[in-house]
Amino acid sequence: MIISEDRPTVLSAPAFVDRERYSDDARSVLEALDARIASVIADVQTLRGWRLIFDANGTNEQVLAFIREVMLTVVQYQSDTTEASMHWLGRLPKTEHRLMRSLVNHKAEEAEHGLWAARDFIALGGAPEALVRPATPSTYAVAAMWWRMAHCEPPLGYLGAEYLFENLTARLCEPLLPTLEARRLPLDRLGFLVEHATEDIKHTNLIAHHVLDVATRYPESGDMMLRCFDLFRHVYPMPIWSEAMDRVLG
Repeated sequence: MIISEDRPTVLSAPAFVDRERYSDDARSVLEALDARIASVIADVQTLRGWRLIFDANGTNEQVLAFIREVMLTVVQYQSDTTEASMHWLGRLPKTEHRLMRSLVNHKAEEAEHGLWAARDFIALGGAPEALVRPATPSTYAVAAMWWRMAHCEPPLGYLGAEYLFENLTARLCEPLLPTLEARRLPLDRLGFLVEHATEDIKHTNLIAHHVLDVATRYPESGDMMLRCFDLFRHVYPMPIWSEAMDRVLG
């Protein structure tokens, strides 16, 4: 039936993927999401800001400035995506109260991440008044896309978009943190990244479990998840991180 309203590593599959209760089609959905994540990572690796971090010619000041501006983007979209997520999850079938509870609790844990980003933005030398400026075009687009999906896309499609949000950070932190340490950057001012290196692995595994479970019980939901992943990919992360680097280069 169609659903309507009425430092561990994440590179190897979690043990729960092999549970017999998950269907082969559900595993195919998760594999398709992971293939899309790999494609997004390949795109990220072409960004000037990302290359700068690993470039011996890039200065620590430039690297910290790029991270600072990325933190500002999080501040500008986080509260909107959190509120929109609550609306989106509220549209789940009410028979799925356990799924709703799990996902709402997960999103509640994410609610303060904008505050973490604001903390690091200031610690990295950001101007306090920047935190209350209107959203930039790219961060406005992130919030607008999430709200549009929350209103118009099937509720179970949420899992695909959220998988991009969670998995990408976890995957990127794996090579990022050792490089930041090698550069002797002040990790005490990079708490957002340090904390996400482990937290997003836990959250990615949670979302992966729900993808497998839901796609097993509702086979048609896989297409919904892939569609919402693809929609969100158009606005996250490439446009906002490119815009952040543009601000650094002035």
